[in-house]
Amino acid sequence: MDLDAEKRVRELVLDHLRHPEAVEPLVDTLDRLVRREGEIACKVILELLVHRDFSREEAARYWQEIVAHRHMLSLALGREVTLYVAVCDYFSLNGNGVNHPKLVDVYQFESINSEKQFDFLTGVYNRKALETSLGREFSRAERHRRKLSVLFIDLDSFKEINDDFGHLVGDKVLRHVGKILTRNKRSGDIAARYGGDEFAMILPDTGKEEALVLAQRINGEVNRELIAAEGMEVRLTVSGGIATYPDDAASGQELLKCADEALLQAKRLGRNLVLAYRSEKRQAQRLALEAPLTITRIETSTVDFPPLRSKNLSRTGILLDCGFPISRGSLLEMEIVLKDRKLTVRGEVVRVEKMGPERFDIGVSFLRKPGRPKPQPRRSPLSLGDQGGRTPDAAHAQA
Repeated sequence: MDLDAEKRVRELVLDHLRHPEAVEPLVDTLDRLVRREGEIACKVILELLVHRDFSREEAARYWQEIVAHRHMLSLALGREVTLYVAVCDYFSLNGNGVNHPKLVDVYQFESINSEKQFDFLTGVYNRKALETSLGREFSRAERHRRKLSVLFIDLDSFKEINDDFGHLVGDKVLRHVGKILTRNKRSGDIAARYGGDEFAMILPDTGKEEALVLAQRINGEVNRELIAAEGMEVRLTVSGGIATYPDDAASGQELLKCADEALLQAKRLGRNLVLAYRSEKRQAQRLALEAPLTITRIETSTVDFPPLRSKNLSRTGILLDCGFPISRGSLLEMEIVLKDRKLTVRGEVVRVEKMGPERFDIGVSFLRKPGRPKPQPRRSPLSLGDQGGRTPDAAHAQA
């Protein structure tokens, strides 16, 4: 649901409830609002009066029946019946769970409800509101077969900021990040403070690549904008993780968990980074290996790539971190710099995955030496220390 549209309609309904000139004008005014705004107005009206969550279709049906019920009650009693009485009587008679109503001023209730939904420090939603919204948005994505992404954001070195400058500056930093999230989100997106220095965003109708673009934009703004503190300027960085339905998870809680795992991976890789979640389904064990390398195309024997870095390595292949795509099927010779020695390996590009703007994961499967038998499964994994600059004799498998 478009939260900005809902908020606008909610303010209109509250204004009409606050200043009714008479019974008929109030009902007529709300009915005109329904005709103009559609089912969303019915949903807002009933949520304000009954404090229950209805689908738009249910709310539209109930509203028409309530208007007719109020008219019938007025004729039976020989006097005009208020909208509140008609709503209460309708739901009580129809067994919809309003059997013991309690009167409360709607504006006082809205104020209390708002305090329960929003984080008082940053102005974005709190964790409870986020989890409620995630359940609703996940059901909608599942029902309509649409994408849904979750972005987790964590401030890097926030404890050091609190220790060095005090908690007042720490609060200022949190408010600053909340403002950046608010101004970068779309009307249907939901930004929340998950807890401490962690924030989260629910991104309806958003695939992984779109979510990465948004996350990179937020990360760039956080990097550029400095926070004044005690005559100094504090530079912030954040790390983030993204997960997407239905690619990564089959439930809202699982989606949060996957985004959190991607965030932790970004932290492990050095922070100030946003990563998309990707499940590992490889048989060969992977070892982290962040090392510079140069690449030559075997077909042309030319070095037409700028220097790159590896991300991890296994007996069967290597994963590269690139600022550009490399076509699948390309045959490469890679020279990896390892402290005081160089390791030369050959492989074929078997996977190209876009991880963000100008950021790609390139999976390369090692090539076997011609004329050598394929290694048997019981052989020991290849050790970097045993290569001596030779091409690994590894099975051709997905990196």
